Amino acid sequence: MSLTPVSDPSGLLERAPRLTELLPDAALSEALARGDAWAVHAVLSRRLEQEPPGPKRELLAALVEDRGAFVIAGRPPVTSSVLGTGVRWKGAPARGAAPNAPFVAERTVTVLGVPVWPLDGYLVRADGNAPIQVIGQVPPSPGRSRRRAGALAGMALGLCALAGLGAVWLDARSMRAVTVVNGLSRPVDVRIGGEHWVVAPGTQEQGRVKLGDERLRAVATWPGQESVIEDVMLPTEGERILFNVKGAAMLEAVPEQGRTYASPYSRSLPESAMVLQPGEQLSVQAANWEAAARAYAEAGRWEAASRVASAVAQVEAENTLAREMAARAFLLMDSQVPVNLPDALRWRNTRGFAAMLMHTWQEDPGAQALALALMRFIGEGDSARARYTEHAQQHPDSPLAALYLQRASPPPLGTAEAVAAYQELAKRFPDSPDVGRAWLDARWRFELGDSRVWGDSERQEFAVETSRLLRTLVEKHPPANLEALELDVRIFLRAQLRDAATTLVRRYGEDPRHRTWGFLVLAGRTAAAAGPEHTSYVMPDWIPSALARQPERMALLDLLTGQGLPKEAELAVVTSPVNRAVLRLTRDVLQDPKRALKQAVGESEAVLSRLDPEVAALLALELTRVGDARAKNLFNASLPLMLAREPLRNHAVPSSRDTGSELLRLDPGLRAAATLVHARRDATEGYPVFTQRLDGLTRMDALGGFAVRAASPWMRRAFDACMDTQVVQTLPPGIMLRGSLVEEQTRRENDREGRRPNCEARIVTPTGLPLPRTATATTTP
Repeated sequence: MSLTPVSDPSGLLERAPRLTELLPDAALSEALARGDAWAVHAVLSRRLEQEPPGPKRELLAALVEDRGAFVIAGRPPVTSSVLGTGVRWKGAPARGAAPNAPFVAERTVTVLGVPVWPLDGYLVRADGNAPIQVIGQVPPSPGRSRRRAGALAGMALGLCALAGLGAVWLDARSMRAVTVVNGLSRPVDVRIGGEHWVVAPGTQEQGRVKLGDERLRAVATWPGQESVIEDVMLPTEGERILFNVKGAAMLEAVPEQGRTYASPYSRSLPESAMVLQPGEQLSVQAANWEAAARAYAEAGRWEAASRVASAVAQVEAENTLAREMAARAFLLMDSQVPVNLPDALRWRNTRGFAAMLMHTWQEDPGAQALALALMRFIGEGDSARARYTEHAQQHPDSPLAALYLQRASPPPLGTAEAVAAYQELAKRFPDSPDVGRAWLDARWRFELGDSRVWGDSERQEFAVETSRLLRTLVEKHPPANLEALELDVRIFLRAQLRDAATTLVRRYGEDPRHRTWGFLVLAGRTAAAAGPEHTSYVMPDWIPSALARQPERMALLDLLTGQGLPKEAELAVVTSPVNRAVLRLTRDVLQDPKRALKQAVGESEAVLSRLDPEVAALLALELTRVGDARAKNLFNASLPLMLAREPLRNHAVPSSRDTGSELLRLDPGLRAAATLVHARRDATEGYPVFTQRLDGLTRMDALGGFAVRAASPWMRRAFDACMDTQVVQTLPPGIMLRGSLVEEQTRRENDREGRRPNCEARIVTPTGLPLPRTATATTTP
């Protein structure tokens, strides 16, 4: 050990006497001589890093750890924080230390009470709740660099995490939950943003889409096709977006349970694109367009019903149901407009729908026929003819364009001139099945509606010639739709070619896609008209399994095809009151027309709209015949009746015999109904009688519709009323009967059987129908 005393101007050796055990050490001596306590602490820290394990290393570690021995004078630092965020002291006296004993504490930057960045250390003294007293500043702790590095790494990670959370938050803010509802009857392909769904009919799909620089668009197409059926901009103000394809499904927004801040009321969602507000959830009232349109119609909301049905009719080819429902809704909506308005304003919705059909479905004769009927109904047949004239000039080689123009132009159907005009058209386009059937339809209607006296052989020869021409056409062009099939069947049955008619039906029904409700009714009526020996198919084999599991639909099918009448016990088990009322009304038209009339006037839209048009026509015309204004509801029950109301009324009302050419354009079932009701007259005695022959019904409606089947029961009612009506014989003035003469007159007036010859002569004989079953045939009419 050197005898030269070490210079220690700061008195550090007195505060830390064990430093002498480390002398002699040149670096330590130099630091002591400068009086720099922190330099001495730095020398000790460097020596500790190099010292091997042993007593000296332990001494060095103890000296370095005792930072309070190396305190230097310093200004008391500023410390302040708010809610744990700012600069705070970190450190506490050693356990068991004397009160008011000094200890080392560090200033530390904290965030919400969490230390994030160590600053500098101080020797401080704390006395209870009094502010901390700063004695001096101490050297930095050996681990401060590591803690700062860790804090830097933590802050970097925190910033990255915050950036990530911010990105996630921003991304979440740009995301929208989307629900796509398809109320159409076909699958639809929907693309929104970068997402893609193929939505089945009557279902919904859910997903999330991201907002971009451009607004969200919903583009709907048919799967595998490029033509767009809908392209709309979606609202983005809400978090949950709804896309109701063509607005076909019936949707409502209902309040979620337990959400007190949401509106307590449900709201309808009629638009195609909309948003759900907070506290609302989606409720699907009707998942398919037909149910939605019917629900709107039954509630009297004709504008909503027309919107749904017309949207479907605009995009689904050959959807005749949508077209008819839309046309009926438009007619009813326009009919509620004040009658003093000009027709240009009164019928603008119907006119617009007809124009859409003309423009959109130029290759569909059924759609064009409906458009022409609507234009004629609102008194704009000339405008329709001008449109078809322009179309024919633009497409001179198109058989359909020429056919549309001929339909809209005179001469009217049912005349020899119309037959000649369509024959010339068929010669011009010999390979067109539509033109060929239009010619045969003109011949068939001419034979049914010609007022001149035809001989039986002459009439039969004309019908056979029409059927021969049809055979040639069918060999090349079998019927492609139900309307063509029904025309072909009626022509064959009119010519007594039962085998040909049923064979045509069988071939058409071999395709399961053709087995619709209308086809099943046609097939059943054809089989009933042809007889089992001429029928080459079995009806139950064609009934879809879904339909077979609905007893009320099967009962209605039997009623419409003449297979049976349901009894009251069978009707009682029908759960739906609407279906039960439809079945009862349809049955009573054949069994008890008086009860059917009484029931029909009080039925709702739900029941009347589901009646077969022929059933509704019989009821409406009978009410019209007796002057009941409630017949209006039945005339509005279906589109065919609405369009045929005036010609039917003109033919059925007793004061009018002006049938006109409009009647010949109607379906045979409606014409037969008008003929039957026209035949019912009020005799002077006050009971209904038939005053014209009804044997023409079977010739008019070879399929045996309701008018043909109702003729016998309605005649029986007239015959029974005649038999039950007492005929009072009046005597000349001044003549009085006495004694036995009075008794004889009373006996004759009360003799029911004595009235039989008169009733047969007045009621049974003019009809050409057989005697009622309840009557005893004394004479043969």
